[in-house]
Amino acid sequence: MNILSNAVKFTDDGGSITFETGYLAKDDDRHIVVRYRISDTGIGMSAEFLEHIFDEFSQENSSARTQYKGTGLGMAITKQYVDLMGGTISVDSKKGKGSTFIVELPLELTDESKIQKREYNAGSNDLTG
Repeated sequence: MNILSNAVKFTDDGGSITFETGYLAKDDDRHIVVRYRISDTGIGMSAEFLEHIFDEFSQENSSARTQYKGTGLGMAITKQYVDLMGGTISVDSKKGKGSTFIVELPLELTDESKIQKREYNAGSNDLTG
């Protein structure tokens, strides 16, 4: 949620945010890796800042705190959650072009007999405006 919230916060009107999910099969039929990919066309970050994005209280410049309201803890907390779940998080960003975050979380599948099956189609949603 923090990554999506940041994407909204740092993407100007008329920009775009993409959220994709998928999974990768593991060596056995009991485990998968769920992948979340969040991309935006927001303000992006410099290569120098990317080295510190997961540090506590890190923000690219002091005006970001005033303009976007934050403490610089969100990405540090996000990284801690991902680490605790045994996953990985990576980011690619270009200043003025946007950012892409990829989170991968290993999961163990439950027994088929315990799954309540129902069909759900999320489709595509246009959130313009």
